[in-house]
Amino acid sequence: MLQCIKYRKKNLWGANLRDAMLQDAQLREADLLGADLRNAVLWKANLREADLWRTNLQNAVLMQVNLRGADLAEANLREANLREADLQMACLRKANLMDADLRGANLRGANLRRADLWGANLRNADMTAADMRQADLGRADIQNAVFQRADLWRASLSEADLEGANLQHADLTAANISNAILWKADLRGADLWRANLQNAVLQGADLRDTILVGANLMGARFRKSKGLTLNQLAEAKTLYKSEFDLNLKSIIASTHPHLLEKPDKRLILFHHPVISA
Repeated sequence: MLQCIKYRKKNLWGANLRDAMLQDAQLREADLLGADLRNAVLWKANLREADLWRTNLQNAVLMQVNLRGADLAEANLREANLREADLQMACLRKANLMDADLRGANLRGANLRRADLWGANLRNADMTAADMRQADLGRADIQNAVFQRADLWRASLSEADLEGANLQHADLTAANISNAILWKADLRGADLWRANLQNAVLQGADLRDTILVGANLMGARFRKSKGLTLNQLAEAKTLYKSEFDLNLKSIIASTHPHLLEKPDKRLILFHHPVISA
């Protein structure tokens, strides 16, 4: 039992701490590079600015832990419990966060570039201004999460649940958002240039000033969406099989009928992010 022990700036490089009880431990700026912390309990521990590069934290309990500014690049956090953790400005580049619990976590300004968040629970998490370029958020639960000004360039959000999410002014350039749920999501001012929204659910979403230039909107559902204009839709790549309120659909049919026609498959191919091992 290592509960409440102080290890500030301690060198624990490569240490075997599997199943360790480190609740409330003071590990600020500690060197845990490559350490084995599988199944460890670090509830409310202080790991601010700690070096956890390539550390194995699979299935670890990190609830309410302070990881502000910590280096977790390429760390294994698969199925870890990070509920309400403070990860502001932390580096999680290429980290494995598959199926992790990040409900209510603070990820403001964090570096999640090329991180694997497939199937993760990010409900109510705050990713304001986070760098999530090429991150994989496929099938993630992201209800009511905040992505204001986040960079999601070429990120994958395929089949993700973004109900009620705040994506104001987020950069979703060339992102894969196919089959995602964006019901009542706030996309005001978001950049969806060349994004793939095929079969996405955008009913009730706020699309005021959203950029849809070159976006694939095939089969997307826009009924009862807010602020959606003809000018926005006219710049999309295709609207084939998309669903709109009747008055808007009739205007599109008369002014831009080609957008409602079945497109050439070669015209709707999109690049998808590749997550490196």
